[in-house]
Amino acid sequence: MNQSELNTFALTLQQQIYQLVKNYELCDKVCLTQHSVTSSQGYSLLSLPQEGSLTMNEMSETMGIACSTMTRIVDPLVDKKLVRRDPDAEDRRIVRVSLTEQGRELRLTLEKELQDLFKYVLSEIKEDEFQNITSCMEKVNNAFTKACKDCCSI
Repeated sequence: MNQSELNTFALTLQQQIYQLVKNYELCDKVCLTQHSVTSSQGYSLLSLPQEGSLTMNEMSETMGIACSTMTRIVDPLVDKKLVRRDPDAEDRRIVRVSLTEQGRELRLTLEKELQDLFKYVLSEIKEDEFQNITSCMEKVNNAFTKACKDCCSI
């Protein structure tokens, strides 16, 4: 592939990924706002185990955000009685976050709705294309992961 073709392909890929992210975020936002939670709050609920708890540090690592940001996301979830903060049994300086009963129900609902969204998307694609799509997406994702690591190490 010559440089001009590579540039054209790169631009097309960039536009398709941008459009995919934009469409996903829009569907995501519609799904989550009908439950009165933001995207960040919804994904925080989904990051918590159905039973048990995570520390605030574990949640922030899972979400890939700073602890202070995680606190700002969790605060409204506590206010809405979707999660609970409890001191760790062994080290009271550590705060553990767990789902309330209402939070567990919403988490299950969100999982189902997001799964239904993906099933709907897949219904628009021929079944014999599934493997090729996931394989290509995996390759692109791995290349982005490598590119990000390379960029950060420069």
